[in-house]
Amino acid sequence: MPTHPVIIRPVELRDAEPLRAIYNWAVARTTATMGTEPRSPGEQIEWMEKHNGLPYPALVAEDADGGQVVGYASLSCYIPREGYRHTAEVSVYVHCDWHGLGIGSALLSSLLVEADRRGFVSLLALITDDNEPSLRLHRRYGFTDAGILHRVGYKFDTWLDVAILERVSEATN
Repeated sequence: MPTHPVIIRPVELRDAEPLRAIYNWAVARTTATMGTEPRSPGEQIEWMEKHNGLPYPALVAEDADGGQVVGYASLSCYIPREGYRHTAEVSVYVHCDWHGLGIGSALLSSLLVEADRRGFVSLLALITDDNEPSLRLHRRYGFTDAGILHRVGYKFDTWLDVAILERVSEATN
């Protein structure tokens, strides 16, 4: 439960700029994404079109008091091959001023409901192994360690290891 009231809802076109700002902040300052270049307005619209819910959704957390978009979460294509169609990659981003307030938990719990509703069986989170808050968040929601990819990321003049966490739906055999 977030310590500040938020509304979780599907992403809408009007969210493009706030989502882009949150993502670009992470690009410039963190290893939460391996992106190294800011996302342009056009690239943000393309991303949103890929996450329109068919089949990959994106959700936003909106401040219930002021309407500000304070975070987002999405499911993305894991590998673009038919045999992987029941698997998705999970991403969660929270505005830097809203870290530690339960926004990531609210987003991830809602995203997991959407994933189950859409029939995804396996969810994967690829997280740099130094991102302890994200690792804790995903483990709290049933993700388990599947392995480490060594030195697969390079950002800020540093080689990065990436932890693979997985969550397999209990609704399937």
